[in-house]
Formats: sequence, structure tokens, C-alpha cells
Amino acid sequence: MPFIAARQLTTIPAQFEQTLSAVPDKAAVFGGGESLTFRQLHAEAAAAAQALAQFGIRPGDRVGICMQKNLDQVVAILGVLWANAIFVPIHPVFQAGQIGHMVDDCDMKLLITDSTRIAELRDAAHGRIAVGHGPAEEEIASLKELRRKCQGNQPFFRSKADDTAAIIYSSGSTGKPKGIVISQRNLADGARIVASYLGTTATDRIASVLPLTSDYSLNQLWQILFTGSSLYLHDFIFPRDLFRLLASERITALPVMPVIITHMFDPQLVGPEDDLDFSALRYVSTTGGPVTATMLGHLRRTFPKSDIVLMYGLTEAFRSSWLPPDQLSARPTSIGKAIPEVELYVMDDQGQDCAPGVPGQLVHRGGCVAKGYWNAPEATAERFRQIDRFPGETVVFSGDLVRRDQEDYLYFLGRMDSMMKTHGFRVSPTEIEEYARRFDRLCDAVAFGIDNPEIGQEIAVAYTTTDRTPLASDALADHFRIGMPHHMVPRWFVHMEAFPATGNGAKVDRVLARRLSLEKIAALLSIGKAS
Repeated sequence: MPFIAARQLTTIPAQFEQTLSAVPDKAAVFGGGESLTFRQLHAEAAAAAQALAQFGIRPGDRVGICMQKNLDQVVAILGVLWANAIFVPIHPVFQAGQIGHMVDDCDMKLLITDSTRIAELRDAAHGRIAVGHGPAEEEIASLKELRRKCQGNQPFFRSKADDTAAIIYSSGSTGKPKGIVISQRNLADGARIVASYLGTTATDRIASVLPLTSDYSLNQLWQILFTGSSLYLHDFIFPRDLFRLLASERITALPVMPVIITHMFDPQLVGPEDDLDFSALRYVSTTGGPVTATMLGHLRRTFPKSDIVLMYGLTEAFRSSWLPPDQLSARPTSIGKAIPEVELYVMDDQGQDCAPGVPGQLVHRGGCVAKGYWNAPEATAERFRQIDRFPGETVVFSGDLVRRDQEDYLYFLGRMDSMMKTHGFRVSPTEIEEYARRFDRLCDAVAFGIDNPEIGQEIAVAYTTTDRTPLASDALADHFRIGMPHHMVPRWFVHMEAFPATGNGAKVDRVLARRLSLEKIAALLSIGKAS
């Protein structure tokens, strides 16, 4: 599809309609041993939209979708869009209390979930609940059954590019999650832009490993609707099953996150058989955190002919940068350069550009900028700003501290609100973590500060290892003394068998990792006092 003409397709349904006319009988989505062609998927989405109207859903209403990944979930998502409503994706591991916060925060009119969770979530949804997958429940309406009765209805989509399509709640690792308001244009632009730099075409077969609840995983769905490629839904539990899927289905694209890579190559789990053929895999893409040298080594050995694409983004602007695969060996810690149709700036506190090597805040201008936070005007004004430099435009101040090199490649240093202050220096947790990962057998690290009135903060490092056994703290301290200045040598090293994950299951929950580490440190101190 020519990308210049595609710029005029500013909604997901408009992109889908064009693909439908080109490849109506091509398989679009595979899952659970079944599949839907683009024609069938379009018909099911239209039927779901009609069914939602019978539930009383009106344009602009918020509809939550908390389901395990399957074809019914895909249809429910598209049905909400076709009904001119706003879908709110909810990770299925969230508990009733967390879901209840989202229901109340956005005044959710309906929650669609699996039959197995109806009893648990009925009160959280204030009774406004429907079965999206599984057997119908007594006195609870089933979206799937209503879809059967609504087959043959024509879609009545009439939203515009700037209408709200989704509210995606942040992972909530700090405080209650905020809802990020995503427009139809955001979704359509994201599909087009990512497809352009990844080279996605109708021949691609994309593995859907992550839950369909984040902007990253949902973009894989938007890409197939835009390009005519195919999506293979996979519940990732055992690495061996994923490797078999990649080989048997000749998967060409594998979007993952660092925690997924770690699980794929967990030494305590069975890995790929020697006779599996991964030659069809064009690329492995990843975002959501740093990719360690150990992770890169695993990927390169297992998929020697595949590109590895590192990406960086924030839900407030979906995707900001990518590192072309030919730059990975030279710049393995870089988050790359701006994606097409986006400009990235490194600004100081006065809004001026920082010189190469000087840390500053990453500012995103151009495509994919969200509309703001739901019902949170103060938070929106802080993050989404209009500045004199770009009159009439809204840019996103990311809150991320970065630097750029002489060739304009960017490097993530940490969150601006997570910088440590010790011995009169500001220290980036990311710099500490990157250096820690150079130690043999150390897999991943989370650095944080512990208040100490004499020096400001002591540096602590929580870490995991490749074999899940602790390392000698003295050896780790020596490692830092050899290569880092005195003020950057950690005071504490805390071993964890595995890091906790956020509610979305895709990123390390740094807040919980810090709390668990502090509990371990407190226990060590109490033992020392007792002795």
C-alpha cells in the first residue's frame, strides 16, 4: 500500500476497509486452533457493534475489555470501535479492586470479560457486565450470543480522526494508574509509521505474544488491519511452545519485551529443539526497557539471520524512537533516533536544546501524541504542553532524562524523578544498572537510592542472575570500584530470584522491587544489631 495515499486513512476502520477490499479472503487472525479472514473479522466486528448498541452503548461510552487473548477478544475490541464507543483494555491479571478503580475513573458503561470472572468482577463493574468469551451466565448477557443474532448488519462507524478511540491506563507501578486518552488518528498513524520502518507487508506473519492491553501489543493488531498481514495469537507460558510456533507457522515478526526475552531463555525451562527452522523470522523487536548483552547474545545465537530492532516509547506518544538493526553492534545501549513523522529534542529546564553529551528531558513532537490524561487536567498540563517554539502544537514532555551523541543517537539515562543524589552528585539509576550488567552471571539490575542524611543517598542495587543464585557482594563492589568513581559504588547489593512485573506483566515493577529489597536490607541490619 503506498504510504503517501495511506496518510489519508486516519481511522482504524478506514484502514481496515481498504485492506478488506484488497484481500477479503486472506486469513487475518489465528487463535485457539481457529482463524478469521478479513471478511469474517469485519462481519463479526459489525455484529458486535450492533450487539453493543442493544446493550445500550452509545457513541463516546467507555467499554472495558478484560479478557484472555483469543479471537473473541479481538472481535470485542473492534466491535467497540465500530460502535463509535471508547474501548478500555484491561490486563486479565488485574484484580477486582484495580479494575474497579478504572470503572469508576472513566465512568465505564460496560465491562466485557470471560465467563470465569463474572462473579468476581460483577460488583466492581456495578453490575454493568457482559460475557465476552465462554459459556453464558444466568442473567448475564453474552456478547458472543448477541453477535450471532446480529450477523449481516452493516457497520455504522462514523467517528472522525480526532475522536477518542481508547483509554489506556498506565501500568500503575507508582500510585493509581492514569488513563491516557488515545484518538483514532493516534492508532492509525501508529500503524502506518511502524509498518513503514519495520517494512510490514501482507506477507508478514506476526506473533502476538503480549496481552492485547498495551499500545505496543495493540499496534500489532492495527498493523495487520492496515497492511493485510496475519496475526498469530499465542499465550506465552512455556518457551518451547513459542519456539515451536515460530518454526511451524513460519513467523516473520516477533515483537517482545525484555522480560519476555528473559523468560524465553530461562535456563530452568526447556528451550528450542535443535531441528527447528527459524529462517522465516525477519526481525525481533523489543521495547519497554533495556536489552542486556546477555539477552542480545541469546537472540543472536537463536535467530542468527533475524534483525533485532530496539525501540523506545511512552504511551503518551506511543512510539518515539527506534535503533536501525545495522547500528546495534556499534550502539547497543542506544534507544536510536526519531521514528518517521516525529521529531525528538533534548531540552534543559529553560526549554533550550542540550549540547551532545549533556543530559536533558526528552521532548516528543509530531505523530502519535495522545490527547492527554482522562479527567486529570493538571497532570495533562504538566506533560502535554504548547510552547512558543512550536506555536499551535502540543508536544509531550516525557519526564525521561536522555542524552544524545555527536551523531544524534539518543541514550536513556532514567526517569527525572528517580535520579539519585549522593556525595553532592546526581547519579542516574540507568548508568548504575548498565554497569552492573557487565558482571559475569548478572542478568538484570534495578538501582535506587536509600536516604542517608550524611551523604544524601546510599546507592542500592537489586539484581537477578542467570542461574538464580546470589553473587558475592564484595566481588560486585570491586567490579564497581574498578570502573566507576567512588560516589557511584553501591553500598548495598540485594539478590532476587526474579523481579516482580507490573500489572501489564511486561515491565519490571521497580517500585515493588525496591520495597522488597528494602525489606531484605532491613532484615540484614536487624540481624547485625542482634549480634
